[in-house]
Amino acid sequence: MKKTLSILTLLILQFGCQPKQNNMNDFMDDIREDFAKQAEQQNREVYAWEAKIDKLYKRADNNLNDGASYADSLIENDKSLDKWKISNLHTIVGEIYYDNDSIDRALERFRLDESLTFDSPRNKANKAGCYIKQGDLEKAMTLLQQAAETNHDFKWYIGNLYEIQGEREKAILEYDYVYQQDTIVYAYYNERIQELENNPDQLLTELHYNDRRKRTLLLLKGVDAEASDTEIGGFEIERK
Repeated sequence: MKKTLSILTLLILQFGCQPKQNNMNDFMDDIREDFAKQAEQQNREVYAWEAKIDKLYKRADNNLNDGASYADSLIENDKSLDKWKISNLHTIVGEIYYDNDSIDRALERFRLDESLTFDSPRNKANKAGCYIKQGDLEKAMTLLQQAAETNHDFKWYIGNLYEIQGEREKAILEYDYVYQQDTIVYAYYNERIQELENNPDQLLTELHYNDRRKRTLLLLKGVDAEASDTEIGGFEIERK
């Protein structure tokens, strides 16, 4: 998917005047060249970071402790990482711990994530899964409700928790609320509704996390030969 990015209007506002017509081509060429250089640099950084994430998953899949040690080594030694990337590493390691039923270690990572940045809806849902494993359903529900107040996608996990509690009808109501917001994007909510109606006794016993390893990359791209005179570049979304 590609969307066009144009900043000519912003540049005109910034400089407080419009470039003279005879200088326009040179002006735009300079802007395009600068944008292309920045795009190349940013894309290199994006792919370098993704390579580290891929390596973390591969090492953790082979040996859980080795994967966690690799992440900790990055946190300790990679000076290019800002607090957001360090926070993300803690999140990923926590999710890997959770998937391997190391709940206390997972919670520790999620709390580190929160202390470095903020308690995001994703982090709340991650902690909620741990509390469910520990039997504290009330604390889990509080966290999931807070997450859903920010992003109604997280009603999925509230529905999951109602299933865990044996409250099938409440679960269906949560799923249907989100499904009605967009019947295409949230088709899988309806799929779960149909599964519950066809097999009412087959309820979830833990949160079902959706594709936590999938990532979305924002890549910059310079103009091509068919670009308009005012276009300086664009961006592309790459999904992994």
